Amino acid sequence: MAALLVAMSVMAVVLSVALPAWSHLIRREREEELIFRGNQYARAINLYQRKYANASPANLDVLIKERLLRKKFKDPLSPNEDGEFQMLYLQNQSTMGGPGARGTGSATGGSIGPSPSGRGAIIGVVSKNTGQSIRVYKGKTRYNEWQFIGMELNTQAGPGAGAGRGGPQRGGLPRGGPPPGGLQRGDPRRSGLPPNTPFTPSGPSDSR
Repeated sequence: MAALLVAMSVMAVVLSVALPAWSHLIRREREEELIFRGNQYARAINLYQRKYANASPANLDVLIKERLLRKKFKDPLSPNEDGEFQMLYLQNQSTMGGPGARGTGSATGGSIGPSPSGRGAIIGVVSKNTGQSIRVYKGKTRYNEWQFIGMELNTQAGPGAGAGRGGPQRGGLPRGGPPPGGLQRGDPRRSGLPPNTPFTPSGPSDSR
């Protein structure tokens, strides 16, 4: 009997150590799945916006119909039985473009957040779970702050993308090519010399 009690005590100690670690591991896996599924929505919305001139979808069914989203993903950390994500809407936008909605609209301008009426331009999703996360995602430590927005994918290239357009080309030539009539003989730009090199137009050669 004494040996059985000792064995049960050891098992209780082991379980008390293992269960929190196991629970912690499961939560981390669910966080990774939340990020994956949220980004699936963000990607589909981004593709829709690019396809329809920055218009946002009126509902998720449009994304599935357009073959931009495979299915409606469930929130793996949802506190509700339905497991649905919270839609994020672009407020102060009265019209939306693309199939399933009349009119046109832009995905820029207005405020971002849930809509009490459930109507508006959907620009992303967020978890309904208000709990504190293990992982820090984009500086946020609560699941309902992990926003997955389609517009953010357009800015991943970072600032300065495409910079330099319209500037001078190598050799000092302005964009658009040489001046009318072409470069004159003796022009330093013709030989690749620096653009500040003094230039004296040469006349017809005297040699015969």
